[in-house]
Amino acid sequence: MSVQAIEEALVARLEARLKGAGLVSYVYSAGEYAQTEERSQYHPAAAVIYNGYTPGDEVGQGVQQAVNLSFLVVLITRNASDFATGGAARDDVSPIFDAVLEAVLGWRPPITGKAFPSPFKLEAAPGAQVSAEGFAYWPVAFTIRRSYRGTP
Repeated sequence: MSVQAIEEALVARLEARLKGAGLVSYVYSAGEYAQTEERSQYHPAAAVIYNGYTPGDEVGQGVQQAVNLSFLVVLITRNASDFATGGAARDDVSPIFDAVLEAVLGWRPPITGKAFPSPFKLEAAPGAQVSAEGFAYWPVAFTIRRSYRGTP
């Protein structure tokens, strides 16, 4: 399963869980979000962004290797009552954050009818940021592990 396929499955999962529950107005893929101007973005929203990989265990002198693929789910809120500190936006993000954890932790994206070999796990993420436009960005990081086999 490609990075793009995992991203698409994660976007679909979050659309069903977050948008379906009325917690966000939109779930962006990385490509969509890269083309969105801050002032015109939906909020509250979530953006799914591939965040690189780290190598895992290897077998057979590197012929087979596990790879931990990292994804950020950036939660986007905006609340005009406290632009300077983002305090009101922070209050708005709490139920969305909880719903993201419930939707992603332990979930295995489907691969042509079968579950992915490993589940998503929570990882450390960078801290939240508030922009001059009053948008607050709350990254939540997840990894999923896959093994690859080379053909030397």
